[in-house]
Amino acid sequence: MPKEDCKYWDKCYQQNPAHLSKYNHPKKQEEQEVDGAEGKKVAPKRSASSQSGEKEKGEQTEPVDKDKFNTSASSTEMVNEEMTKGSYEAETEELHKEAMSNISGKNYMEILEKRIRLSVQKEYDNLCESNEFIRHKFLVEMPPDFYEFWKFVGSLKIDPSKSKDAGLEHLDKVFQLQLVGPFEFLAGKFHGAKLGEPGDYLRHWRFYYDPPEFQTIFVRRGTGIHYGYWRDVPQDKENLLIARNDSAKGCEFQFVAGNAFDAFLYYLEHDFAATPFSCGQLAVTKKAVPKYLSDNSLELAQLDRLQRERNKRVVAKTFHRGGIVVPFDQKTEVGYRPLAVSDSELKKMLAMLDRKDVDNGAAKQAVLEKIQPVANAANIAVDESDFGSALELGIDMFCSGHKELHMLASSLLVPAYSMLSRPQFIAIAKAHMEQRSREVNLSIFEVLK
Repeated sequence: MPKEDCKYWDKCYQQNPAHLSKYNHPKKQEEQEVDGAEGKKVAPKRSASSQSGEKEKGEQTEPVDKDKFNTSASSTEMVNEEMTKGSYEAETEELHKEAMSNISGKNYMEILEKRIRLSVQKEYDNLCESNEFIRHKFLVEMPPDFYEFWKFVGSLKIDPSKSKDAGLEHLDKVFQLQLVGPFEFLAGKFHGAKLGEPGDYLRHWRFYYDPPEFQTIFVRRGTGIHYGYWRDVPQDKENLLIARNDSAKGCEFQFVAGNAFDAFLYYLEHDFAATPFSCGQLAVTKKAVPKYLSDNSLELAQLDRLQRERNKRVVAKTFHRGGIVVPFDQKTEVGYRPLAVSDSELKKMLAMLDRKDVDNGAAKQAVLEKIQPVANAANIAVDESDFGSALELGIDMFCSGHKELHMLASSLLVPAYSMLSRPQFIAIAKAHMEQRSREVNLSIFEVLK
């Protein structure tokens, strides 16, 4: 009876007579083939390095083990995980492979920089497809009346064959009113525009005295007169007050409306000087506003109610007169404490910086020496949870208009906004003070030319 082959072939360790009499122990088939082809010489095993070297040269490849490619639930999950990798990681991996395979003929850093630019451009183009662009670039969200007003602008009798920004052009041409900032995004002006730095978007139409809480939406062309939404908290997007400021006259703001429609009417009434040629357009447009609101059954928040509600939460007026709002416990009086000096005393300290007969360096040093104890007291107040004190003094330093005080203002605003969980305002304040300008044309599109 023929003996069976042992499953361990010639590598079997058993030497007992019973096992040897029952099983054959031949060499493996591959070794036999090698023996026959090379005169019974056994081919030496190749090292991992030699295998990889041969693969790169394309001289020889190992036979494919088909079992490795059998589909299964686990392998499918691995593939899915690879497919769902973030675009950044996938592009980086692809870039690495490309550069390494062409290491002698390409500059790795040039490829990397090109890919980064393409990745940023793609992200920007995707943002432009939704209103998420506004939150991403301006760090705030817009209230419902903002979008309704944009629809109203589109309802004005404008040639429908014109582009999306026809409404902007119409108001600018007839009423010298520029709709800016987020309105320009809705008009498509940011689509395909040259990319800017994050700070460029935060400075877009941000006038000299605009605090972080203010966002410009209307501008009287060629002047410092501008209107914007006022947010005490960056996340606010309901029932926002609209304030007005003329940067040529100073830092004070005035609340003029509780929605964009009323702000538009206020502008037409107070800041637009009609001519005989525009009187007809003015009358028609004024009538169009209440008609649009009635036709669409819109009930908008009014200035008086919003201002009364907000005044209850204001803890200090500050130099800009708009006031600041912070959480304040009436019983424990935690959240805010008055500054060590009054507004009038603080203004007297700062007045030395305006004197022409005093050296600027000496004046700055003298002012800082007087203000430093006030700042120290405000910082101590922050440590004791009275965050409003540092916010008030920081806003006052900013509203003074003196760039020499920017560092002091920042040292107060950053901890205050941080403890109040308003990091968006930190970013806005820093970007503004980095390139603060008294110009009246503050469009990002001028910067990126």
